[in-house]
Amino acid sequence: MIGYALDSALQGLGRGKLAQRALGSNMKLVPTAGGRLRVFDSGGSKPAVLITPDGPCVIEHYAALINELSPNYRVVIFDAPGFGFSFPAVGHRYGVGETAEVIGQLLDALQINRTSLAFSCGNGFFALAFAKRYPTRVDRLILSQTPDLEAMRTWTERVIPRPLKLPVVGQLIMSSTKRKFARTWFDAALPRKSGSRAFFVEHAHRAVREGGCFCLASLVQGLSRTQQEDVFGVSHPTLVIYGNRDRTHRHTNFHSIQGLAPQANVVCFEGCGHLPDLEDPRRFAATVNEFLP
Repeated sequence: MIGYALDSALQGLGRGKLAQRALGSNMKLVPTAGGRLRVFDSGGSKPAVLITPDGPCVIEHYAALINELSPNYRVVIFDAPGFGFSFPAVGHRYGVGETAEVIGQLLDALQINRTSLAFSCGNGFFALAFAKRYPTRVDRLILSQTPDLEAMRTWTERVIPRPLKLPVVGQLIMSSTKRKFARTWFDAALPRKSGSRAFFVEHAHRAVREGGCFCLASLVQGLSRTQQEDVFGVSHPTLVIYGNRDRTHRHTNFHSIQGLAPQANVVCFEGCGHLPDLEDPRRFAATVNEFLP
């Protein structure tokens, strides 16, 4: 608990630089128990799709995908607590239960009764937990780079440096090295010699430079408490998209997600890395258009 509270204090040092950045009047701040969330909302009465970036990505990375999805959907994208410009509340512990409640509070504030969720990697477990707790509020699930719990824990052991898993130590390390992490992550997560690398690094660095959050240690520690019963047995139609050029997940079996969501249909985006929704937004949107009712 001390580590999470420390992160809240450390991230608070950047609050003075928060702005209604880049996407103009569609950006808003929504108070929740997990902190005040920075949210993009395209608005309107079309079916809603709720998205949260996979840090160090932030809302600004999604401009192209917003353009692809917004003709058919109300697109809502929020920086999760502890990431981007959503500064975490002192009591937020990054578990799937707490975050499911935060998602519900966000939807209530936006007067969205029912939505599809498009979450990626570890954030996918937040989507599964929300769908299990509030099944009538979810139409369908779209997960990217999300396997089952066992495969995710194997990935965490292999990819996440051990010190980040230690309370307090991990938070202090991330606070002092988040700019470096924001750069080196894309070196591993994107295909070699990716032409998109500069785009991803630019927006991530800008967010960190302007005081944004990247609470990776707290997220890893919070997700480590996830139990099978928290996310098992979701019956909603589920689409899992993965990129086969993600070197961090080169040994991950994404079909394992069917142990948690038996309805899951698993699709490979050839040539994409860790961020298939952002690396190929046109194909991602076309796939979503086919999947959603």
